[in-house]
Amino acid sequence: MGNRSASAEFNILCDPEAAQIVLDVPIKKTMIPLNVTHTAIVTQAVHHRLLNPNIPPSPDGRLPPAATPLRYMLSTLINFFTESYKSTFGFVNGPPLHDALTIAYVAMPELFACRRFRVDVELSGTHTVGETVVDLWNYRLCDDSWGRHGKNCVVAESLDVEGFFNFFLECVERCDKVSPLNPGTVPRTEMGFVY
Repeated sequence: MGNRSASAEFNILCDPEAAQIVLDVPIKKTMIPLNVTHTAIVTQAVHHRLLNPNIPPSPDGRLPPAATPLRYMLSTLINFFTESYKSTFGFVNGPPLHDALTIAYVAMPELFACRRFRVDVELSGTHTVGETVVDLWNYRLCDDSWGRHGKNCVVAESLDVEGFFNFFLECVERCDKVSPLNPGTVPRTEMGFVY
């Protein structure tokens, strides 16, 4: 499915030729498609935990005030997408988190169920340019390489959503302790970098 056209995802549609070049590079790569990222929904319960995990949920479902400026900023970013995902894509329970799944995959690949496939990008279709095509049924004869003639991509098929949000919120909690947005935190410095 697409989120920028009927069949293309935004980043792929921006430069389908470049995406195909990346897929043809003979190194291992992983794709987390929209059908997986669309399961990582920031529900009211998740949003509540993000804003302030120390306040119990209210009976009327109101969100608590943010415990820290960092949490407020993250909530504001999520709220920015809530209405567009609702009006454009019909997400009534909250917006999905896409990009954070990349970090989660690198840090905790066990949160994902994945399989290796041949993946290509449609480059010339009148209605399908930019569509990511995954050969689910092995129609294309492939070798064992990761490049132009092989099964070139590991594709995430599902996500442990609860495990992901536990990891995400744990990361927010750790960031709270060092974020320069929060009063009273002192950023760590190592090798000249501020964290």
